[in-house]
Amino acid sequence: MSADSQAETAVSEGIDRLLGEIDRAVSLIDQLRNDKAVLNEEKASLESRLAAQTQENETLRADRDRLQRVYDDNASLIEHKGEIQSKIDQMLSRLDGVHAS
Repeated sequence: MSADSQAETAVSEGIDRLLGEIDRAVSLIDQLRNDKAVLNEEKASLESRLAAQTQENETLRADRDRLQRVYDDNASLIEHKGEIQSKIDQMLSRLDGVHAS
């Protein structure tokens, strides 16, 4: 084999190898683009879920605050229940006294 044919063979092998590497790089770039598209879809989905959960949390906080106010109002009534019952008993006793006379 002559030096020229050996050089041509080496160049041909180098070009084939380079083409193989370029094909692999193009394939990798395509895969990365696909992965990026999938990740962008997942990101949009997660952002949407986050927004929905944030809204739900705000609604739940408002409900919690409203229920706390109702509880506080009722706790005050329960706290004064004995006092209220005593006054009612006094009124009934007076009415019984008036009615008995």
